[in-house]
Amino acid sequence: MLDLNISIINFIPPLGFFILNVFVPGPNVLNTIATSMGSGRSSGVACALACGLGLFISALVALFGAALLFYKIPIIYRGLTVFGGVMLLYFAQRYIRKSLSPSEKLIVLQNIDKKTAFQQAFLVVMSNPKVMTTWLTVISLFPFIASNGYNVLIFSVMAGTASFTGHFIFATVFSSSLASQIYMQFYRPINGIVGIGFIFYGMKLFLSLL
Repeated sequence: MLDLNISIINFIPPLGFFILNVFVPGPNVLNTIATSMGSGRSSGVACALACGLGLFISALVALFGAALLFYKIPIIYRGLTVFGGVMLLYFAQRYIRKSLSPSEKLIVLQNIDKKTAFQQAFLVVMSNPKVMTTWLTVISLFPFIASNGYNVLIFSVMAGTASFTGHFIFATVFSSSLASQIYMQFYRPINGIVGIGFIFYGMKLFLSLL
């Protein structure tokens, strides 16, 4: 039975957590930036479209699968909570390590047309293991989004839209060569802040089991 009483406001915290992942540099973001810088804004926007579609599809698969598991085996949620906490701490140490490491150089992808850019970006999204582990972590933090088909569909649309919007911004900004210099200045502190935030969320999950 669908619970239609959940306000759209309830989706803001999980969407905010998801957006945090979208804007932190990873394979999808770096591919969009590199394509935009080397091949122009239109190819970067094609990457953004692919990221939005890929995240929407992965959300439907992950969230509907979780909803089915929660219905059939309710006890699995406790195990998922532990998994989510572990993954958050794992992500945290990776982000903190990036924040402490020397600045990295961006690799520019040149002469990529829009069709190829879309195909490559979609492949990056669908083959990125971080995407699925991110969904499992989101579900463990906010289980209501996988409680029924209505919530799954709403959040999948929101996540796909957020992914497209975020990557569209990257594509627009980084079609300018000046942006890469600004980006690399903030690359390390952004990773550090996100790493600390993930530690907080991870400990929150573990404490919820007590």
